Amino acid sequence: MIVYPILSNIVFGLWRNVAKAGSWMAKVQSDNSWKQHTPISGKVVWMHCASLGEFEMGRPVLELFLQKHSDWQAVVTFFSPSGYEPRKTYSKAKVHYLPIDTPSEVNKWLDYANPSLAVFVRYDIWPNHLNALRKRGIPSVVMAMSAPKTPWYLHRTLPFIRKVYKEGIHTWGVISEQDAANMSLAGIHSKVLGNPKYDYAASLAGKASIEKFAAWKKSQQKPVLLIGSAHLEDCKALNGLDLSGFSTWVVPHEIDEGEAMKTALSQFTEDDAANSITDKPKATSLLMIPEFGVLSRLYSLADGVVIGGGYGKATHNVLEATVQGKVAASGPNWQKIAENHELVELGYLIPAQNESSYRQYLQRIGTSEFTAKGNEAQQWVLSQKGASEKILNVLEQAVQL
Repeated sequence: MIVYPILSNIVFGLWRNVAKAGSWMAKVQSDNSWKQHTPISGKVVWMHCASLGEFEMGRPVLELFLQKHSDWQAVVTFFSPSGYEPRKTYSKAKVHYLPIDTPSEVNKWLDYANPSLAVFVRYDIWPNHLNALRKRGIPSVVMAMSAPKTPWYLHRTLPFIRKVYKEGIHTWGVISEQDAANMSLAGIHSKVLGNPKYDYAASLAGKASIEKFAAWKKSQQKPVLLIGSAHLEDCKALNGLDLSGFSTWVVPHEIDEGEAMKTALSQFTEDDAANSITDKPKATSLLMIPEFGVLSRLYSLADGVVIGGGYGKATHNVLEATVQGKVAASGPNWQKIAENHELVELGYLIPAQNESSYRQYLQRIGTSEFTAKGNEAQQWVLSQKGASEKILNVLEQAVQL
């Protein structure tokens, strides 16, 4: 394990020197307030999440833990600004960016956070962090992990990295039996604890929509097509369709990409589009919604939903829409997310391979069959709850509560 700390110091040191304003590194460096604070005292559970989706998986577990063990405090870290920005004011924990993975930064961080338990949601587990936790005798638990194949850090061709992960994790909590089988091939024993995403999604069912958007929908007198967690490629894929019969709402995954998305939806003129809701809504066909933290409460207002990310690494969170009784469509890259396989099989997520697929989806919106399928989808999500309790039991065992 000598090689990685040396390399990480060199790589992150160079990265820090060339970081530009607005970059990930610059944002991490700007979140240094914890370095001036005295260490947190008492019992602390530290939960790390790559981004917002991972946080929403971990949130029901964290809140259940704090509810049951009120003498504990929580610290939450994020790797991505898309997680940190909307949740930096989360009231149940101190929220920070994950410090860069060098031995010196990690030790400063652990001196401040002073955790008695570390929880990593799904992935984004860094070797120096893990090694330092092990040396301090702090148990680390991975929850909601999906392992469609052997994770790179457990590959037998990387023995010095593999050793850190094998020795550093107290419990590997995976979603399914197939994940456990794949971990076994890597020589790792894991526990099938289920997917807490369903618990989070169930908590959204029946939540009130945001009044100003409900009023906007009423003023438009058109069915709403909501493109949630949108990327530029999603908008390009939809622009070839006739969207004139819809009030099209776009919630960008990255706020600063909103203008480019509006340009990509070139069938809408400047007069057709609105960048925000005003006190007196005008008749528009395209509404850009560059706001963090509102998407999950907009799905209840939608008549049709397209989930973004399907032309990139993976489709974003579908369950937030499904639990509101919506059958969703997405681009072709949906397979990396564990629950999407069941959603596609059951017909609750429609992978759109081309323009024709999207057209067929749009034609179903508003039909009785489509509405009934959405109601069925909602009930199915609600029936999948229960993983949070299982994960809670593992966390309690790790710290002997």
